Amino acid sequence: MSKQPTQPRKQRGAISLDALIVIGVVILALIFVISQAPKLTYAWNKFQYGQQAASIEKYTRDWQRGRSNFATVDISKVCATTDLDRKICGPGNNGVATNPFGGNWSVTANSNPGLFDVTGTLPNDTNRIIDIADTMAPSTRGNCQESTGCSTLSTSATGVTMTY
Repeated sequence: MSKQPTQPRKQRGAISLDALIVIGVVILALIFVISQAPKLTYAWNKFQYGQQAASIEKYTRDWQRGRSNFATVDISKVCATTDLDRKICGPGNNGVATNPFGGNWSVTANSNPGLFDVTGTLPNDTNRIIDIADTMAPSTRGNCQESTGCSTLSTSATGVTMTY
């Protein structure tokens, strides 16, 4: 008479159905996350663009203190005389290739010397300029609801200019 094993037999060399299901779910989750990466990256870049524009506005106003207007303002002066983030100013203190979309930041005096313009270029995402402009419209001096018809925001083929 043969002796019966006291422990159940172990599975040898084959994967269980439960493990296959878990692996399948993990693979599907990874595919979903990877497919959403461009959307998430764009949303993050758009958020950062708005944060940087707001920071430039704040420090440009700080630069103006003690001056009667913004007639001579530019980003190099703002970078040199304020605490504007070095990530925005860049190594040359000129805002070149420092925005989240790989574009430049610039600050110029508006035709009204009591106002200034901040321009952010989007060289690699020109098809999203209107979306960025609509996002930025409420932050401009005109507090516009959207970029269309907003007198304090303009777009070009490669960027958005906001008046503050």
